[in-house]
Amino acid sequence: MRVVLLSCLLVLTGCRVSFTPPTELPASTQGTEEQRSEALEAAEAYLALIDGKRYAETWQTAGPALKGMSNEIMWVNTLKLTRKIPLPEGRELQGIGFNTRVDARAPEGEYAVLEFVRRAGDTTATEKVVMQKHESRWMIVGYFVNKRVNLVGGKD
Repeated sequence: MRVVLLSCLLVLTGCRVSFTPPTELPASTQGTEEQRSEALEAAEAYLALIDGKRYAETWQTAGPALKGMSNEIMWVNTLKLTRKIPLPEGRELQGIGFNTRVDARAPEGEYAVLEFVRRAGDTTATEKVVMQKHESRWMIVGYFVNKRVNLVGGKD
């Protein structure tokens, strides 16, 4: 039990893959139809790997922004912890935005943030996939989940 707790603490304290946008970031754009299509296809491929618990495979083709701020052990363990949260089945694309910066620590480049929503009853989960275009390919550099349960009994 102590080893598991220590491992969780190490993962949480050592992982620096969170993108927290500072106020000086430029506004997102919608991108072109081709950009949206390519980013969506790549994000869905990564989500399929994550859904299939093939976390290490996501690291193999992760973008340099992620690899520059984390390591494979931290990334894989963060995904494992994140996916312990039970999520509603299915997902629906909510939106895509493109930017040259997603975090003050990440290098300037071509980034896409894709937001997916999962709903079941009073539960809503939002998944954000952050992608970086590198060497003409969209690569994952972030994955975030936010789950809400409406205890009042109404819809958002």
